[in-house]
Amino acid sequence: MRVIRRISAVLIGFVFFLSGILKLMDPVGAKLVVEEYLKFLHLGFLLGISGLIGSGMALLETLLGAALITGVWRKVTAVVTGVLLGFFTLLTLLLYLKNPPMDCGCFGEAIHLTHLQSLLKNLVLLGLWALACFPLKKQEQTRRVKYVSFPIAAVSVCLFLLFSSLSIPLVDFTPFKPGAELMLPEDIDDPTDDRTPTLSLSDAAGNYVDEMLINGNLMVISVYEPEKISPARWEKIGTLVRECPPLGYTPMILAAATPAMMESLVSSPEILASTYFADRKKLLTLNRSNGGATYIDDGLIVKKWSVRRLPDHEKLMEVSGTDVTESLLSENNSDRIKLQAFLLYVFAVMLLL
Repeated sequence: MRVIRRISAVLIGFVFFLSGILKLMDPVGAKLVVEEYLKFLHLGFLLGISGLIGSGMALLETLLGAALITGVWRKVTAVVTGVLLGFFTLLTLLLYLKNPPMDCGCFGEAIHLTHLQSLLKNLVLLGLWALACFPLKKQEQTRRVKYVSFPIAAVSVCLFLLFSSLSIPLVDFTPFKPGAELMLPEDIDDPTDDRTPTLSLSDAAGNYVDEMLINGNLMVISVYEPEKISPARWEKIGTLVRECPPLGYTPMILAAATPAMMESLVSSPEILASTYFADRKKLLTLNRSNGGATYIDDGLIVKKWSVRRLPDHEKLMEVSGTDVTESLLSENNSDRIKLQAFLLYVFAVMLLL
């Protein structure tokens, strides 16, 4: 029975840890999921702190997973895990009954579950929790070394969250991931399908110019909250816009704003002349960084940068001189290896130390 209890706890821990890490890797995505939940629950007054809630819940989930895997503070961990699982189960039951057009967000953008699948997953986890934690009075003692491995894992997770907050996700699971090909809105059977990589943009006169996105070498800057871009960052964006044409790129700034709003925020004629307008949620999905850049070659998404690491002149030359397929493979493989190395390191600390 002791072995069954331990295996059950570790299984729950793995699910919690991976679910939390996938959301910590994409704090903006976690914020969007929380926004959907708050709207569904009619808690719109909390939308201003949806990002904090999303990151906080993901961090709690990840640390609980680490605690379950290492086996520290077993009684406290069991109670908190039970409360959290009970809350998630009731919430997914409500989603199943109401069937709103939203994703549960259990595993971020990596895995999408239906409301029924999400409910069944939580019921299975509740069953494992009962096997692992009942009776509470008979929890086994934890080896002392685990009280060393858990803090190391916890600090590593917090640093991972900090890194993710300052950059774009290491691995992109959105419909606009590198390697995806943009489609024109008129070529889509179901316009409401958020899993289709499509953007609808217009110029300052209100004319739709979607076909611009599938022709030529484009450097697209996503500005989904223009009012939050500082003057220094607008200057960086302006520098990128000026450097693009001589190197064969067409700069495009896609803003979730009105022409009047952009004119009130930006005085640079180069930026205003390159500005087009698109939906905020689509821009958030295209590039998680407000002011981040995306390189698109004839409709094929090749590479992304956060606003803190916009490509300079040398980087633009390097990308333009590299085969598109080679760029896709090298970038994707490099980032996936980094994520895999981090996960292997943390699991080694939790399981082997």
